[in-house]
Amino acid sequence: MKHLTLALCGVLAAGSLSAQRLHDRQDFAQAPQALSAVETQTVRQATTSSMEMATRGGGTVLFQEDFANGFAGNNTFGAWTAEDTGGGSIWQYVDASGNGQWADGTASGVQPPAGEFSGNINSLASTTGANGWMIFDCDYYNTPISSGVENTEGWITSPVLDFTNNASVIVSWEQYFRYCCYPFAPVFLEVSNDGGNNWITFDGHGSFIESANTASANPLTTSVDISCAAAGQSNVQIRFSYLQPEETGDGYSHYFWGIDDVVISENPVVNDLSIVQLTTGDVFNVYEYKHIPFEQRILAADGGLVAGVLYRNNGNTDQEGVEIVVDILDANGNVVSSTTETLGTVPSFGNGATCPSNPQDTVYITTGWEPTDLGTYTVQANIMAMAADEVANDNSAVTDVTFTTDEYGHDDADNLDIEFRPRAIDGSDLFEPTGYGNFYHMQNEGSTAYGMTVRFGPNTGGVGELEFETRLYTLDGAVGLTDSPFESTYWLYNDEWTPSSIATSEFVYLSFEDPIALDQGNFYFASVIVEFETDAELTVLGNSNSDTDNSTGQYSQAGSGDYVWFTSQTATPAIRLITSERVGVDEIANANGIQLFQNTPNPANGTTTIRFEMLQARRVALEVRDLQGRLVQTVDRGQLPAGMHNLVLDTDVLNAGIYTYTLVADGMRLTKKMVVR
Repeated sequence: MKHLTLALCGVLAAGSLSAQRLHDRQDFAQAPQALSAVETQTVRQATTSSMEMATRGGGTVLFQEDFANGFAGNNTFGAWTAEDTGGGSIWQYVDASGNGQWADGTASGVQPPAGEFSGNINSLASTTGANGWMIFDCDYYNTPISSGVENTEGWITSPVLDFTNNASVIVSWEQYFRYCCYPFAPVFLEVSNDGGNNWITFDGHGSFIESANTASANPLTTSVDISCAAAGQSNVQIRFSYLQPEETGDGYSHYFWGIDDVVISENPVVNDLSIVQLTTGDVFNVYEYKHIPFEQRILAADGGLVAGVLYRNNGNTDQEGVEIVVDILDANGNVVSSTTETLGTVPSFGNGATCPSNPQDTVYITTGWEPTDLGTYTVQANIMAMAADEVANDNSAVTDVTFTTDEYGHDDADNLDIEFRPRAIDGSDLFEPTGYGNFYHMQNEGSTAYGMTVRFGPNTGGVGELEFETRLYTLDGAVGLTDSPFESTYWLYNDEWTPSSIATSEFVYLSFEDPIALDQGNFYFASVIVEFETDAELTVLGNSNSDTDNSTGQYSQAGSGDYVWFTSQTATPAIRLITSERVGVDEIANANGIQLFQNTPNPANGTTTIRFEMLQARRVALEVRDLQGRLVQTVDRGQLPAGMHNLVLDTDVLNAGIYTYTLVADGMRLTKKMVVR
C-alpha cells in the first residue's frame, strides 16, 4: 500500500509546515496572564501512551542530583554553573524554606516563583522538593512589566561526566513550567561532549502539549535519551537551557521553569517497540475526525481511510523486520479490512541518522477501505519485529471513527472533561471577548453547511444577556484565520441551553442564516464567538489534551492588544459542522409565529426598511447594537397587531460599519446583521 513516513519532533521546523498550517504562525504574541494555583495542578500532556514513553531509563544510575546544596551540587561530581541574560538575576536556588538565592550565594529576597503574573502559586512538587530545587524565574526578572520587558535566556550546566563505558544514556528529571508568548516551548536539554565548545539541543518539554500561557503538570517527569551525543564519551556535560526557540527567534519573557531530581541512567531494555498514538487521518496535511459525514468519506479510489501510526523504538538496539498491521472492525467485531505495512529497520534512539534523532516517527497507511454503511468502526494497529518484544503491552493502539448522516466533528462526546471559559477582566464583573472552534476539510464536492451543533458548558450565561455569533470561516492561508472571510449568524443565548453539569449537557443546533456551499479541497473553521466584553460567559465543553491534528482554535488577546484566533490549541471543543437541514432556534421562533427578514437595502445608506411578520398581536421593540455589543439605538413600537410590519430605520445617526438588529417580541428575540455605509 502507498504510505508516507514523516519525522515527528517535539518542535517542527518551519520548513516542515504544510501549506494550510502556515496560518498557525500568524500572530502568537499572547499577552502574559496571571496564573492561579489550580492551573499548576492541571495535567497538560499527551496521551497515556506518550506519558509512559516520557519516563525511560531505569537501569544503572550514573549520576544523581537533588539540589539539596543548591548550585554547589549534591552529586559527588562537582558544582553546577549558571548563566543568564539577566546578569545572574534569573536563575535561583530555592532552599528548604522556599527562599530564593542567586548563583553567587546572595539572597534574592523572594520566594520563587515571584513574578507579578506567577506569584503566590504552588512550589515545584518534586520528589525531593522539600530540600531545594532550581528555577529560571524570568517573570520575576521582568517584574514590573510596566518598567519594560526583556526576552530572556539562560542555562545551568552540570559538572563533567564520563560515559565511556556506557552504551546508552538517559536523562530524567522532574519539572514544571509555564511560558509566554508563543506556542513553541522554550525549555531544552543541551549536551556537550567536547568540553562545552559545542552543544547538541534536545527538546525538554517532554509529554507537555505545547501551548503558551498554560501551566504544565506539577511535577512533569521528563526523560530524554541522549545516547547519540553522550554514549561512549568521556567529556560530557548537560545543561538545562531556557532559549528563544528558532521558530520565532524571540518573544519569550515571562513565567518560570522549575527543575529538580535529575537522574542519568542507562536504558536496560534491549527490544521494545511501541505505538504512541493512532489517528484516523493524515494529521500533518488534513485532519483527524471522530465523526465524518458519509458524503465526506475518503473513497477507496482515493486510497480509503488513512491510519496514522506514531511509533517509536524504546530499546537500546535497532529493531529488524518491523511491520505494522492495521485492522478495521465493524460494530459486530468483524474485520472488514486488514493492511500490513513493512517498515524494515527501525533504529534505536542512539543509532539514528541524525543527533538528536527523532524520538518517534509517523507512518500514514492508506487502507484502501471505505465504509458501505453508517455506523462506528474500530481501527486498531499492532507493531511487531523479528526480536521478541520485552514490553508487549504497548505494541497496540485502538481508536474509533463514526460515519454519520450529517455530522462533522473532532470531539469525543462520551469523554467530555473540560469547559472552555473566557477570562474574567480584573477589577470588574465583565469577561473578555472569547471564541472556540474547529477546522474542517472538504474531501469531496457537493456538501453544504446548514449550521453547527454546540455543547455549552454549565457556566454559560449569567447575569446579563449574552449575544454571540456562529461563524464559518473559509481559510485564506495568505492572511491567516483571523482575517479570512466568514459567514456569520447572530444569536441571543437562551439560558435553557445551559446544562446543570457536563454529564447532562446536550448538543444545541444553531442554523446558519443561509446554507453555505462547501467547495472541495477548501478548509473551513466553524466557531462560536463573542467579540466584545460581556457580563455573561460564553463557554463550551470539550476534550482536554486531545488535539492530535492542530484542528482547534481559541479567540484571545495578542500581545499587541488585539484579539485574534490562536490555532493549534491543546484541547478540542464540542462544536460540529452540520451538512443537512435541521430544525433550529429560528425555526422554533417561526413556529411561534414570528419571522424577521433581512433589512433592505443592505448595505444601508440613510434609511433602511426592516420587515417582520407575526401571527398574533405582541409588544414589539427593535434594538440596534454595534460589534462591541453596545446598544446604539432602540425603537419601541408598543403593541402591534398580527400581520406583516415595516419599520424604517434612520441609519444617518450611525457610523459606517457592521451592526446587529434584534426584534424583541414579548420576550422572544430574533437577530440579524446589517451593514451601514
